This record gives sequence, C-alpha cells and structure tokens, in this order.
Amino acid sequence: MTDRIPRHVIIDLLPLYLEGEVSNETRALIEEHLKNDPQLAKLAEQAKVAPSLQEIPAPLKKETEMEALKKVKKLMIQHNVFLALAVILTLMMGISYIFLWDEPRGAAAPFVFGGLAAMFWFAFFVVNRKISE
Repeated sequence: MTDRIPRHVIIDLLPLYLEGEVSNETRALIEEHLKNDPQLAKLAEQAKVAPSLQEIPAPLKKETEMEALKKVKKLMIQHNVFLALAVILTLMMGISYIFLWDEPRGAAAPFVFGGLAAMFWFAFFVVNRKISE
C-alpha cells in the first residue's frame, strides 16, 4: 500500500505527523512507510528530539549533493581569484603611490589601483559570506 505513496510525499507529511495533526489513516500510512524505510525512520527519530523543525537534517539525493559540490567548488575558485586580485591590486596601489606620485600622469595610478582593489575586496567578502551560509 505504501508503494503508491512517493517518498517525497511522506517527507512532506512528516512534520504534521510529528505534531500529531494527521488523521488516523494518514498516521497508519506514514508508520507503515517508516517501517519499510529505515533512513526515513531515522530522520523521523532525529526530528522528534530536535527542538525546532529548522534543525531537522534533510535527506540529500546524489544529484543534490553534486549540485551543492559544484556550487561550492565554483565559489571557492571565485574566492581565491578575488582574494589574489585584491591583494595584488592593494600592493600595486602602495607601490604606485611610492614610485609614481611625483610623475605627471602617475598621480592617478594609486587611485585606479585602489578603486580596483576595493572592488575585488568587496567581491571577495560577498563570496566569502555566500560560502559561510
């Protein structure tokens, strides 16, 4: 009987089941499904002891895990590139200030490098925040 009910539907009903807000028939269907699905039964046990629904770990599919891995990999590459460019441009700003300040056209160089460095520092911190979320 539980073969007709997809797993994602049981997962959607799980919070209502844990709160005792489902009908007796639905409760019986969910309990029967939990007997046949040990991973989902473990998830339900973890949810019973969790103080809030936000702390319940969501089951991940391989596709979801791969998408998350690709996203984190992309963010880490951006993180490293932005950090490297920000540091290099910050150093270039200091060097250009020391060596080019007296030159007629060189006085603008520290501001150009500083502006670019600020832009890459900002991008670095934005990506850093995304990684930590």
